[in-house]
Amino acid sequence: MDFIDNFNLTNPRFLENLLKKNPSLTRKEILLCMYIKLNYSNEDISKLMNITRATIDTYRHNLRKKFALTKNHSLVSHLNTLE
Repeated sequence: MDFIDNFNLTNPRFLENLLKKNPSLTRKEILLCMYIKLNYSNEDISKLMNITRATIDTYRHNLRKKFALTKNHSLVSHLNTLE
């Protein structure tokens, strides 16, 4: 069983709700959302996705734009509402 299958066992509606909110998310953006949802650190995400921390910051910035989040609204909080 891979990471996505395990994730879906514990968060069965998350991906469906995530893609309803924004169907244009890329595979890497979706994966990043999953890691953020599981409270992985940027360092861990960087290693798992084989990308730099600066790239993670760019992805996070793009996700905030796609979800139309203000500076006062947390990306983590937003993702946690997508149960």
